[in-house]
This record gives sequence, C-alpha cells and structure tokens, in this order.
Amino acid sequence: MDEFKARLRAVLGHEVRSLKAVGGGHGATVWRCELTNGDVLAVKSAERFLTGEGKMLRDLAGKSPVRFPAVHFSDDTLLVSEWIDNDGSPLDEQGQIELAEALRALHGNTSVDYGYDYDVMIGGMPQINERQPDWRTLFLQKRLLSAAFLAHRAGNLPLETLRQVERFAATRGDLVPEPKRPALLHGDLWRGNVLSLRGKPVALIDPAIYYGHPEMDLAFSEMFGGLGAAFLEHYGIDRGYRERRDIWNLWPLLVHAYLFGHSYAASAARILSRYV
Repeated sequence: MDEFKARLRAVLGHEVRSLKAVGGGHGATVWRCELTNGDVLAVKSAERFLTGEGKMLRDLAGKSPVRFPAVHFSDDTLLVSEWIDNDGSPLDEQGQIELAEALRALHGNTSVDYGYDYDVMIGGMPQINERQPDWRTLFLQKRLLSAAFLAHRAGNLPLETLRQVERFAATRGDLVPEPKRPALLHGDLWRGNVLSLRGKPVALIDPAIYYGHPEMDLAFSEMFGGLGAAFLEHYGIDRGYRERRDIWNLWPLLVHAYLFGHSYAASAARILSRYV
C-alpha cells in the first residue's frame, strides 16, 4: 500500500490522506482517494487495459448532459478521475427521463461508418471496433462471431453454440436491420454503470464505446432489470424493437459467457434456437 500511495503522490503531486477501496471487478479495484490538499478523486488500479478506458472517457467528455468522469491521469495500470458523489439510489421517474435525454444526446453523435478508431475492453473481454461500412457486418462479424470464438476458446461456450452463432451470422442477416445512422454508444449500459444521487443520474461510467445501432444500448439496459419504464418510454422505441431486443442481447450474453461461464451461454443458445 505504501508503494501504491507513493505512486499516486508522484502522479498527482500531493500526499494521499486516505485511500479506501469502494468497488471493482474484472481484475480492477476502485478506490476513493483523498489528498492532503483536500481533493477527492476516484482511482482505478489494474494489471493492464486502463489506457483505453482513459481514452474513452476523454472522448466522451461533453457528449452527454449526464457527464462522464473527467480524467486526471491514465496509463495501462492506473486511472485517476474526478470523484462524483453517489448513493446508488434507484432512479425516480424524473431521473429516468433525464437519463433518457442524456442517452438521446449521446446517440446524436454520429459517424460515416460503424466501429471506432481503436479497440476497447468490455469488462475483461476485447471488443473489436474495426471500422465497417454497415451495421450488419459489424454486429455479425465483430460482435457475435468474435465473442463466440473467444468464449469457446476460454472453455465457456459449447461447440454447438459456437456453430449456432456461425449459422446465424451466415444465414440470418435479414434480422439485423440498418439504423438511420451510426450512433455513438455507451456500449455497457446497465444499472451498475449509472451513478445516481437521490434518484437522479449524476454520471455514466465504464463505457465500451463504438458507433452502432442505438437499440444496442436500450437492449443492454434491459438485461439486468432495466432502468425503469419511464426511461424507455421517454427515449422512444421504434416499431419492432421488442422483437429485435433478444437478438441485440446475444452480444452481451456472449460477453458474459466469456467472462462468467455456461449459464449465459445457455441463454444465448435458447435465443439462437429460434432462428437457426
């Protein structure tokens, strides 16, 4: 711990008054760090991969009225950002509306193609963001096929489910419509990545950004209980979204299969069995 505090002092220019672990996951630890000059910062430490998170947060600055934490320092093993007070309270109706407006603003940032300028991590899995001219190619090849291969190689996806993904990608492109335009996505939008205070959203954290179909964020948000009925209602969902939602969620299910194992692989297999 003394060595870690010394590194923070070297990076930030002030002594550490207090350092408390407040969360973490996928090999990372999040700390609340108070400096002797009175500043309070959020510090994330990990063995690697934090450079990309710092780049994403910098790219997302000013892109949404619900802000992303400002970055003070980042390298591969250390990320220091502003501390944003939060209490984990459920979003009330007005808070859900504010989050919906923030997401619409984020999605209003567009591009000429799909993907992003660099690959990122989603949780502890590589997310390939190689630019593609159409959404169908990105979703089928750089999302479903790549995640299925990685999950199978990790021993967390049965060969038959991998084959299902391959058949789906080869034969069911008709189920992957193009959006009106590429939208800048949070990419990992679930309740745990929305910081709240007294029922209102105060920050978005842990992105896995790329330009894609805006429904991806909506579908992801519903995987673990959702962000509230007012959130979806105020955002506004297009006709057919309910039918597409499970297809979009094949991506996070395969990611979770890679990270956590067979129960998520089984959920993906059940969805795929409807179509191939």
